[in-house]
Amino acid sequence: MTEHGDRTTPADFAYAHRGIILLVVLVGQFMAVIDNNIVAIALPTITSAFHVPLGQSQWIATAYIITIIATVLIFGTLSPALGKSRLFIFGLLLFVASSAACGLAGSLPVLITSRIVQGIGAAMLMSISMAIIMQVFPLHERGKALGYVTATIGLGLIIGPALGGILVESFGWPFIFFVNVPIGLALLVPTLRYLRLGDTGGSSTRLDWPGIVLLIVLMAGLALFLNELANPPVNVLFLTGYAVFSLAALAAFVARERAAASPLVNLALFSDRRFVLPAASLVLYFVATFILLIILPFYFEGVMGWKPTQVGFMAFVMPVAMIASAPVFGWAYDTFPSKNYPAVGVLGMGGAFFLCGYGFATQDVPLIVVALVLAGLCRSVFQGPNVIEIMGALPSDKSGIASSILVTLQDLGIMLGISAGSILLVLQLDSLGYTGAILDAGAAVLPAIFGNAMYAGGICCFAAAALTYRR
Repeated sequence: MTEHGDRTTPADFAYAHRGIILLVVLVGQFMAVIDNNIVAIALPTITSAFHVPLGQSQWIATAYIITIIATVLIFGTLSPALGKSRLFIFGLLLFVASSAACGLAGSLPVLITSRIVQGIGAAMLMSISMAIIMQVFPLHERGKALGYVTATIGLGLIIGPALGGILVESFGWPFIFFVNVPIGLALLVPTLRYLRLGDTGGSSTRLDWPGIVLLIVLMAGLALFLNELANPPVNVLFLTGYAVFSLAALAAFVARERAAASPLVNLALFSDRRFVLPAASLVLYFVATFILLIILPFYFEGVMGWKPTQVGFMAFVMPVAMIASAPVFGWAYDTFPSKNYPAVGVLGMGGAFFLCGYGFATQDVPLIVVALVLAGLCRSVFQGPNVIEIMGALPSDKSGIASSILVTLQDLGIMLGISAGSILLVLQLDSLGYTGAILDAGAAVLPAIFGNAMYAGGICCFAAAALTYRR
């Protein structure tokens, strides 16, 4: 170990404690990921508690993810100037404080505002987590370390719904947010003690401020458009205005990034169809997945009369099947490589979603379970190989940029899926002349509506399969 007098260098200190640093990063990632989907289970309860329509309450989920999309690239760009350690610590503190504010919120606007702040904290944590791992682990240990990250994300998907159901039923919806407070405060102790990377910040970083502002404006316009669509009766004038505003912001953002010396997003990546097509399929894949995740609790509570805890355990089925099968399909991909693993996987997901939609419509719970297991297996076939295909399509010097954009695309798909699930339910109910709470619509109306929503998710999967298919 290199020493300077009686002191080790920051690099030596970080390497010696890399296991603890990895654990710190993983717990931070876990909290950020779990808050993506833990809210879905509580959404029916929160909707009823605040006496608001789903089109408004879905902002509790959407505000969090859209904030991450709008800011994660910004914090990644700022990390050299601020220092990765400082950024992680501040993000953790902000995430914990905003989680407490979410639980204490007495109105929907306060809760949504607190979720926006929570999303900023999560973006700080997520923007530099991979960079920290790459810095403290040597080349021959990075694969294993990054594998733990993948497992942690999968664990968050598994635990989120079940934990949310238990907390909502046992203690009330505020505790899905309060649970972050003791975990975050406990994590702060090893973070302050061991997350010493020697990057105190202060390095010169050229920020594309016009690009940053335009990205935030673009995300705001998209959010307003989706919210208007999800709150019938739709004001056509407002909807058109938001659409035009969003398209204008997109055009301005693209023009700015093309002209900027240090762009926020390297648009050259989008000139390579080997990157663009699988990236688009990734967005569609997450749209379909989160259509399911957002409507599943409403189906089982509103149609089947289940309690939140029971719904949470039903939400276990698909991610457990994915985690259990991922190593097998990963081995198969390495042993028998083919560029069409992603196409086959997402095509199978589409079939599973149609099967699940039929199960929803006919209230056939065993068929729904079979469909969820099949969807989880097919997700294993799709997701890993699809990411490998995307990264492999680019030169190694662009892998870091591509990785950041992949996070953004993933979160964009999640946001669109959350909004699409809400819109599909609300518009169908509105077409029947019903504008009340979804859970009060009744089992005579809801099954077919939920089935149609799943068919829409299946169509997204089929479109993703067409994009990823290679002749």
